[in-house]
Amino acid sequence: MPIAQFIAVALPVALGVVMIGTGGANFAGPSLARQNFALLGYPAGFHRAAGGLGIVIGLLLLSPLTSRVRSMASAIFMLAAVATLIRSRGRGHLPVASVLMAVSGAAIAIRG
Repeated sequence: MPIAQFIAVALPVALGVVMIGTGGANFAGPSLARQNFALLGYPAGFHRAAGGLGIVIGLLLLSPLTSRVRSMASAIFMLAAVATLIRSRGRGHLPVASVLMAVSGAAIAIRG
């Protein structure tokens, strides 16, 4: 398998696993996740909406049938996360969110 084809398959899968993991952590709502969402100005329980959406996008990323939709959905989701972190000056999570947004953009470029 050529390296470009391997990356085209592996990149969305890796991103999907990360999105499912972080989405699951947000959905489960440990006190730190709930506090972080409250500090960002979101209402109580929003961690479940964001976590659930992250899980759904992660599952889409694992399916080869949804290549365009999955890549765009993950990029939009991560763009919203980065914008929220910039707005709230949440610099601690900004590097990771920015990398995930860049990976989502790369997935669009490769498969879109």
